[in-house]
Amino acid sequence: MKVSEILEKYVAGLNAQDADAIAELYAENCSFVDGGARPNGFPDVVANGREGVREAFKGVFKQFTVKATIVKLNPNSMEYDVELAGLFIPCIGAATCDADGKITEYIVRPR
Repeated sequence: MKVSEILEKYVAGLNAQDADAIAELYAENCSFVDGGARPNGFPDVVANGREGVREAFKGVFKQFTVKATIVKLNPNSMEYDVELAGLFIPCIGAATCDADGKITEYIVRPR
């Protein structure tokens, strides 16, 4: 599976508020750092390991409704817009995947 297809599934998981579906995209020993909302005063969301990713997203979805829209899909990254807590957050995310098609590292920054 191409990285771009995995990123499309990631956005689908965000829009479905499905922490389990998102976590299944990640390798067991992965790294996740989302600093996309820094300009809005939100701290980075940092998680290590698939279970850490699952718990991080459960926490986000418990507090907020998330709506994400892909603006541009690249081979190993995507530009996307996130609506969260009444804010519009333009992001760019880059993923590294293993041979099994699981995300080993995902980094999000403001766009």
